[in-house]
Amino acid sequence: MTMRLNNPYGKVAFYPGCSLDGLGKSYEVSLALVAKDLGLHYEKIEDYNCCGALEVKNVNTMAGLLLPARNLSLAREMGADAVMSACPGCHYSLSRTHYYMTKYPKLREKVNMYLEKMGEKGYDLQLLMIHAVEFIYNTAGPEGVKSLVKRPLNGLKVAPYYGCLYARPKQYILTGYMKIKDDPERPFFMDELLKAVGAEVVPFEAKTMCCGGPHVYSDLDVALNLEARILKEARRNGAEMLVVDCPLGGVALETNMNKIASRYGEDLRMPIVYFSQLLAFAFGHSPDEALLTANITNPMQILKRFM
Repeated sequence: MTMRLNNPYGKVAFYPGCSLDGLGKSYEVSLALVAKDLGLHYEKIEDYNCCGALEVKNVNTMAGLLLPARNLSLAREMGADAVMSACPGCHYSLSRTHYYMTKYPKLREKVNMYLEKMGEKGYDLQLLMIHAVEFIYNTAGPEGVKSLVKRPLNGLKVAPYYGCLYARPKQYILTGYMKIKDDPERPFFMDELLKAVGAEVVPFEAKTMCCGGPHVYSDLDVALNLEARILKEARRNGAEMLVVDCPLGGVALETNMNKIASRYGEDLRMPIVYFSQLLAFAFGHSPDEALLTANITNPMQILKRFM
């Protein structure tokens, strides 16, 4: 069948960021599988640099704006109309820079001056910032996803964890843009995509809580406490696995599960998968193709019942 796609974005440039080239590689690989199956097109930004993550802005304000601005400039050089990120941290950094350059003309002039000194073109503010979940939801949509399912995940109970930066801060969403953005307080786009492959989404109020990922090395107690709260609610509401859209949150939760069990005397361990891995698996891709076999928490112990 020929899928009818909506495209509110025009030409989409993909900014993978540092994490998808490293610990989040399974996210990038499975996202590419899903996009190809759905007939969605994006072009990877070449020669991109780190977005500055979340902390550079606290050390050097200009560097915190200039690093993302260079990536936005490169996207415009490609002729892109939108930049898609899979990492909410990267999405935040790019959106923050776009917002401040739009709101403060003098700041924009200064950032563009530095870009031009680096041999890049100034950023012209003509891009939309989108997350991978929003990209799929607003193009193929749940119906498009449902039409490609070969392995219905009926009965699989999942807790969709969006993280704190997926659709926040909401002031970064400019006028006329809100209609294609998820709800910053109660996001539901990933819920609907997971339901489309047959999964049962459990009630999950912790879906936008901070996981403490940036604090794992600076304050482990804080990070473990936040992660334990997320896992406790998912477990309490019957989830068999946590589904994430954030490489920082996914890696932090996966690698700290044993520490959480030891510290709190409660075994909260459960498989953690990227939403794109679950979609790719439901579309018929093998666990190896979707890199599900590379996940630390071994989701195949549960997913093997669908094979």
